[in-house]
Order: sequence, then C-alpha cells, then structure tokens
Amino acid sequence: MTRLPALSVRRLLLLSLSLLCSLPSVSVAQASEYRDLLNYRGTPSNMEQRDPQGNLTIPAVYMDQGAWHGFHLPDSPAYYGGFTGPLFIAQEYSLHLSDSLQKLQLFSGESGQSVDLAKAEQVEIYSEPWGLVQRFRFKDLELSTTLEYSDNRTAIVSTRLINLSDKPGSWRLSWSGSPFATHPKLKQYRLVDKRLLSEDAVTWQFTPIDQTWQMQLDDASYRLAFEQAVTLSVEGPQGYRADSGLLTLAPGEATVLRAAHQYFHTQVEARHAAKLDWPTVTAKLAVNRSRWQQRLDKLVRGGELPARRLAAKSMMTLLHNWRSPAGALLHDAVTPSVTYKWFNGVWAWDSWKQAVALAQFDVALAELNVLAMFDYQFDAKDPLRPEDAGNLPDAIFYNPDASRGGKGGNWNERNGKPPLAAWAVWQIYQQSQDKALITRLYPKLVAYHEWWYRNRDHNHNGLAEYGANRHPRHGEPGEPGEPGEPDREAVIEAAAWESGMDNAPRFDMGDELQVLENYDAKGRLLGYSISQESVDLNSYLYAEKGYLAQMAELLDLDSEAAVWREQAARLGQLIRSEFFDEESGFFYDRRLAGERSRLMIAEGKGVEGWLPLWAGAASQAQAEQMIATQLNASNFGTKLPFPTVSADNSAFAPRRYWRGPVWLDQALFGLQGVSRYGHDELARRLATRLVNEADGVLGDGPIRENYDPLTGDGLHCTNFSWSASVLLLIYRSWLSTD
Repeated sequence: MTRLPALSVRRLLLLSLSLLCSLPSVSVAQASEYRDLLNYRGTPSNMEQRDPQGNLTIPAVYMDQGAWHGFHLPDSPAYYGGFTGPLFIAQEYSLHLSDSLQKLQLFSGESGQSVDLAKAEQVEIYSEPWGLVQRFRFKDLELSTTLEYSDNRTAIVSTRLINLSDKPGSWRLSWSGSPFATHPKLKQYRLVDKRLLSEDAVTWQFTPIDQTWQMQLDDASYRLAFEQAVTLSVEGPQGYRADSGLLTLAPGEATVLRAAHQYFHTQVEARHAAKLDWPTVTAKLAVNRSRWQQRLDKLVRGGELPARRLAAKSMMTLLHNWRSPAGALLHDAVTPSVTYKWFNGVWAWDSWKQAVALAQFDVALAELNVLAMFDYQFDAKDPLRPEDAGNLPDAIFYNPDASRGGKGGNWNERNGKPPLAAWAVWQIYQQSQDKALITRLYPKLVAYHEWWYRNRDHNHNGLAEYGANRHPRHGEPGEPGEPGEPDREAVIEAAAWESGMDNAPRFDMGDELQVLENYDAKGRLLGYSISQESVDLNSYLYAEKGYLAQMAELLDLDSEAAVWREQAARLGQLIRSEFFDEESGFFYDRRLAGERSRLMIAEGKGVEGWLPLWAGAASQAQAEQMIATQLNASNFGTKLPFPTVSADNSAFAPRRYWRGPVWLDQALFGLQGVSRYGHDELARRLATRLVNEADGVLGDGPIRENYDPLTGDGLHCTNFSWSASVLLLIYRSWLSTD
C-alpha cells in the first residue's frame, strides 16, 4: 500500500484548513442566496431575557449537529469579532451563559494600539447555513471570524488574519470573557462553582441546581480550548484572558487561530469526549459544510428565490431545534423551539410532522426523530400504566418525572396525541425505501393504533373519542374523598390536550360534556373518554389504517393488509354518514348523550372538519360542497386561510391559540384535502397567499407557532418546528418546480 510521506500529510491538512477558513471577498450582490436566512443578531445582558410570551428576545440562535449550546451575531460594534452568547440548555431551559464568552481585541504589533474593528473599510457580518461569519477589511489587513460545529458538543471559532500590505506586518490577538454570575430570578444561586485553567483551556464547572420551572443542572461544565499556544490568565471573579503571541505575517501571508467551545451536561459526558484532535476537527468541519450543501441540493427544487429561501429557512429552523441524545433522550430528536421557555422537550405529534419534513433532506435524522418517541412506548409490563400498552407519552424531556425515578416535571403521561405516527413512518419510507424501518416499527404502530379502540371507544361502535389516561391528577375509583368520581375538569382538560387543540371551543366544558369511564372485560379501569366522537381523530385513524395496510403488504402480510383495508372501508362509511351535515355542508364532531347523539352544529365549524378530505374519507360530493361553500372570507377563506375556528363561529377569536389563529399543520391538512379532491390549482393559490401574507415568513423573521388569520401577524412561540415543517412541505408541493 502506497503511503504519502509525513510532510505531505501535514501539507494536505494545512491546505484543507486554508480552504475551509478562506472567505473570498464578495459584494453584497454576489452573496449566497442562502445568506442571512434568519436574524441572529443580539447581545444578551443576563441569563434569561424573554418577552411577555416566554420567547427569548434575540430573534434566533445558531445551533447545529444537535448541540445543546448556540450563538448569536453581534449587534453592537463593542462586540465585533466575537460571537455573542453562548446560549446553553440547562437540561430543559434555554439560558445565556455570557454576553460574549470569547470577546476579541486586535492590537497592532508595531504600536501596540488597539484596532477598532468598527472603523474597518469594509465590515460584513452575516450567516450562512453552515455557520456565522464576520469579516473586517482594512488597507493592510483582513480579519475574519467564523463559527461552525464539528460535532454535537463542539463549536469551533476560527480567526483568520491576512496581511494585505506589501511589507511584513505584526499583530496580536486577545480574547476574554466571563459567565453571568447568576439567574435573574434565582438571586442567591451562583452559576459557576469552579473556574479551572490549564495550558490551553479554561473550564467552568457549574453549581448543581434543581429548580424545576427555572433551571436544572447536575455536574455540567463549559470548556473553551485553544488550538494554538496562548497565554491564559484569570480576569475578574470568573473570567479569563487569552493572549496570542506576536503574529508576524509576510506580504499576502495568512494565519488561522482556532478555539473550541464545548458544553457538557455531566462530567461523565465530558470524560467520554475525546481530547480534541485538531486535524480531525478540520476534517469534520469540511464534512459538515459538504453535508449542508447536500441538504440544500436535495431540498431545494426550483421556484422563485423567496420560495427557495423559505425552504432553506424552514430547514434551518428545524436543525436549530435538533437535540442530540442526552439524559432521557435516547435518540436525536427535534424539539418545538429552543427560543421558547417550555419547549426544549420532544412531543409526539410534533415529532410526526417534523419527521415528514426532515425526510425531505435528512432521512436518517427523520428516522431518529420518530424513534426518540417510540423509546417510551408503554407496554404490558410498564410499572405505571400497563393498561396503556401501545400508547406513548404526550411529551418527554431530558429528565423523567419523579413518578419514573427522575426529577423532572415536564413529562406528560396524562394523555396521548393524535395518531399520525404511521403517516410519518410511511412518508419517511417513501424517501428512504428502508424496509428495515417498516419491519422495526410496524408492530409498534399496530399496538399504538389498537390502543385507541381498546381505551378510547367507549360504546364500541368503531368511532373513537379523545380522553385521558389513568393518572393521579384525574382521580381514581375508590379514591378517598370522592369515591368513584373522576376529576371532570382535569379529564376534559387532558382530552383537549390529547386532541392537540388545547382550548378549542368544541371542548368548552358545558353541562352536556361528560366524562366516560372505560373498562376492560375484567372490570379494570383503562382510562377515560369524553362524550364526544371527534371527526379529526377518526379521520386520522382512517388514514392510519391505509398506511398500515401498505406496510403490511410491503412485509408480505397480505391477510393483515386485507383486514386493514376492510376496517378502513367501514370507518370511511361511518365518517361520511355520522359526521357530515348536508344542510350546512360541513363535517362536525358528534356529542354523545346516553343512547342518543347529535352533530355539534350549534357549536360552530372548526378546522377539524377538513380532516376527512385530507384523509380521503369524504365523498367527492361532500368535498365539492365544502370547497364551494367554505372557503370564503366569512369562514375558512380568511386573509390567511384555514383558521382553527371558522370566522362565522361565535367563538372565533383570531389571536387566542386554538380559538381562531391559523396553525400551519391544520392549514396544510386543509390544503392537501382541497388538492386531493381535484382542486390543486386552488390549493396552490391558497398556499401562496398564506406564505405571502403571514408576517415574517418570507423575510428573516422567526417562523411562528401560529398566525392571526385576519392580519397575518405572527403569534405565540418563535422558531416553531412544526410550522417550519409545514412551510417546507408547502414549498415542495406548490412553490417549487419539482
């Protein structure tokens, strides 16, 4: 085997580093069309700056590779040359560690004078999909800094100097920074327990804390390590200073100095991280840049420039919310939003929607996103809820709840979420053709599907209801104080959560809405239903039967496939006959009252009525009637189409969560339903209107959780993953040329 001489290997590594860190000077007009997709600019002044809704006030944070720490671009000349932050996730809560932990100062070697980067002839500060960039060009010098990730625990800051003059020049670099002392709401707590300096690194070991609703840390630490030799010294109570030697560059010569930012949840995690091998880091950075290009090449398929940028921004949003395995999260998964206080966990139906979008550009991550939830599928041996075998928790976090031996408080096992898992898995398979995934998950999906009919079909008529699991919060038969009486308010609350439409008016707690107890043949309480058969739930189940049939056929389980198709046919007939009102031309939930039931027409129309079209359960005539009559400005054809509650519903409130705002997942289902029944051009027009009118969607603003249907204003959470997923799917369906 021929081997390159050692000197050649070294030269190749240096060449790789030079190519990786080179930043050709380009005009704004020539800049990448994927530059500045999101606004990362901002400087934190304390550990937690949030708006009244709970969002971080800095619009976006750059994170990659599933890391649990991220950075911003400076918004003030005082911070030029460094990257503000970092933000770090204290197990379940996103907080800022510093205003700028590696703040840069440049000194002229000849005079020792500080060089003001703001006075550069050319200043460029921007983002690319692969990282953050700053460039400062003087007559005799160009200084540039980049931030990008080499792995899921390591961000690399590279600082490059080029001598632009025709004679040798000397400069010196200095970096400094200090963590914030404490959390603004935890005045007695001190974040840093120890500051440790070694020859090439400074490490901050954090003080453990267990404040369930503010901050949680065990033996976490943050490490800043330098590749080249620097002189490290302490500065202030917990700060540091790192000084380079004098850097003398010949005319045209360049040099690059690098530092690694690593955040570890535990000392075990820190010990398992290999000591940095800088040539390997160089190779990893090159691979990651290539990976970003491959994602873009796979995702973006033509269309106008704003649409292409929207697709890329949606992808960026999803990948910033990607967390690698840590704590109780056993697989990589995408969280709803790193910038919202309560959304650094993993939710079931969020995961199903996110996986469908992820499969468009990173099918391996899409698979992991699904597996992260199925790691916690209940089975018959579950110590807490064997009666829920097949179901999954609503949400999981870094810390399990105390009921499962953890210290967390954010997990939710009170209820499930709508059954979209089979849809997600089949959509992943369409991209991957990975039969092994179907083999692995088909039995789990069958168990999940069957749970609905065992635990949520109170009268066994084949139409399921939303409800709640057995849980201490819901009361238990024989409980002291109220023997045999469930907590009605708590069960109805959980049932609304189970639908995903938390405060939708169809779950308003009037006297007619009852809690129903569901028992097995042995008289064991399985859980609760509310006295309402929901059209969206049964449409999801109808669609699931179709996907399960296709999976069974793929696995040569032809008899099972036939059973699924027979079940789907029966359920489709029930949906068409039991949920549709001929006079108003719309699908409604059905309220149960003993042996009687009624369509909930008086409660008004909700976006759930479009789900039979998405699933393909509606007849052509029913679909035509809805499309012809229900897409006007007075109902579902508002400025942003498909509000969660029809504009002519007396409960319509355009800014109240599920009582009127446009949630993009439900809008997508409506659009896909319209297209499915032969009106694709109408769906395209509605999709285009939604994208054009929703505030910030086509700019660099954060993608929002939901939108005001009348004004287009963005509402509630920022940088929301399933909205990003929907916008990406809208692009692929109606805005690209593919």
